[in-house]
Amino acid sequence: MGAGPRGAAVVARLLAHLAVAPGARAEIHVVDPHTPGAGRVWDPDQSGLLLMNTLAAHATAHPDPGAGLHGPAAPGPTLRQWAAEHAPGLAPHAYPPRALMGRYLAWSHRRAVADAPPGVRVVHHRTRALDVARTAEGRLRLTLAAGPPLTVDALALATGHTDRRPSPEAARLGAHAERWGLVHLPPGHAQERDTAGLPAGGHVVVRGMAMGFFDQLALLTEGRGGRFVAADAADGGTEVTATAARRAKGTGPLRYLPSGREPRLSVTSGRGVPYLARGQAPGTMPPGHTLSVLDATALTRLTSAAPGSLSFRRAVWPLIAKEAGLAWYRTLVRYRPERVAMPADAFLDRYAATAYGSPPERALLAVAVPEPSDRFVPARIDRPLAGRVFGDPASLDAWVREWLADDLAQALRPETSPLKAAAAAVAAAKGPVRRIATSGVLDADSARDLAWFRSFGAHLASGPPASRIAELLALAEAGVVEFPGAGPVVLPAGGEERTPTGQGAEDEGVFVVRTASLPGRAITTRALVDAWLPATGLAHSADPLLRGLLRSGLGRAHRAGPAQDGEPTGALDVTLPELRVRDASGRPAADLFALGVPLEGLEWNTAIGARAGTDAPLFRQADQVAVGMLGTLRPAAPG
Repeated sequence: MGAGPRGAAVVARLLAHLAVAPGARAEIHVVDPHTPGAGRVWDPDQSGLLLMNTLAAHATAHPDPGAGLHGPAAPGPTLRQWAAEHAPGLAPHAYPPRALMGRYLAWSHRRAVADAPPGVRVVHHRTRALDVARTAEGRLRLTLAAGPPLTVDALALATGHTDRRPSPEAARLGAHAERWGLVHLPPGHAQERDTAGLPAGGHVVVRGMAMGFFDQLALLTEGRGGRFVAADAADGGTEVTATAARRAKGTGPLRYLPSGREPRLSVTSGRGVPYLARGQAPGTMPPGHTLSVLDATALTRLTSAAPGSLSFRRAVWPLIAKEAGLAWYRTLVRYRPERVAMPADAFLDRYAATAYGSPPERALLAVAVPEPSDRFVPARIDRPLAGRVFGDPASLDAWVREWLADDLAQALRPETSPLKAAAAAVAAAKGPVRRIATSGVLDADSARDLAWFRSFGAHLASGPPASRIAELLALAEAGVVEFPGAGPVVLPAGGEERTPTGQGAEDEGVFVVRTASLPGRAITTRALVDAWLPATGLAHSADPLLRGLLRSGLGRAHRAGPAQDGEPTGALDVTLPELRVRDASGRPAADLFALGVPLEGLEWNTAIGARAGTDAPLFRQADQVAVGMLGTLRPAAPG
């Protein structure tokens, strides 16, 4: 169930195992309303303006040769290798359109199915699954939205990002919009939104400034006929060349030429600024980071601890922070030695020897790095507008633009940037964190800390290509985008309802938006866009299949802590590493498996894709599920 990259990987692994089983006969049913292989996120028909935030050279749909799998690896071309024939000119350092990745994923799936061994049939059902139940014989019966039910020997759930039931706030805002004829677009996939109700020149408030925001921004600007040109180009200049260049190399600066069909956008979020741009010198591949603190020795020590005995905040985060801090200060002493009041080697040795956040570390930094802005302070990176209050919108807007320009400059010269060096260190730490999270050694309270680190790590190290920040700056300079700050609060108002200050809209309904950065200003709008994907979480999923699992007792919600006595994590409970779904009493099923996004909370950072050359966990998990599924197969009846 689910034919995105994970579901397709399970199918490919099933076929690889069956190909070396003499005389194997099997029927594999693939259920997904979207294009098999690509799934919902990688729809091959979506706009070419929507970009991956993964480099072309890193993307693959196939295990590496020699990958750690139980059966034959069945390797295939990476995205770049495939593109040599199907999309020539794709540079390794480019951030390709998601539609191109979707075409590649769909092609890879079709090829795997076409090469299925004799006696093995793959059947696609372009529909949704609504429910699963046990038959009297103990098999699994899947109810589909269209077509007859399927009775199967084994089922793998790879449902990905499912829709979410409206939160109380979303329901309240939606009801207000319906009552007054306003527009409220709740969280969702940008390529699926109907934005026709956002009028040209109309004022729109956009909440959320992560990756979904940049998708929405592209569709509302370039998608409505606007053009980016090189900043020194005359009107009507070489915008096609400029667009191609910035996407291939992340260069800037840019200027935006409006079409007149764009709305005016006030963009805000909890941070009030977007995710930081990924560091990448134009035309190059980023060098990455070699772990020296959270290294293999530290990882072995941590994952060998007793179940539930470690606090992420006390035992793991200090190692990540020290790893990032060392990267920060190594870059600082190399490129800005005048900012450090000690000999470089002595300072770095002493810094490495002190515990993160300890009094000795603070004392050392007070002496060695006199200017506080030169110090590695994660809280300041995470929430740059925290505690900042502005007296007028123009001052705030100028501050955010300066912040964006500085981030863009550092992203384009990452080798000289302490911030981008720290980001590379945090990115490198994500793999070990996932292994720690799935090892069972963390205590129940660590679930919240992991959720915080996921958000911090995404902001610092999983942001957009630099070209997107260049585009955002150009849109701000063109008057299309403004920045009202951090911590937005949205209230419905209209008729007899009033805003907190008594400034109501007596004749019509509006949304009233306030931020912590501009406490004296209220923004009113008739259009509100929530530009993020629905949060994962089993309790709030609108997917009928997942909800039915809980209702029937075939599945249960995972809880934090080794004894399952903590708070619900939002994940479906499975055994690790087998990925067998546990029923209401905790018994693992022999024939029901789950992987990917529905396990977020039990696992960590489950939406991450496969990276070429890394023996990607995605394929090892798909292989584990395929082995388990094949173990349930019943012998065919004679004849």
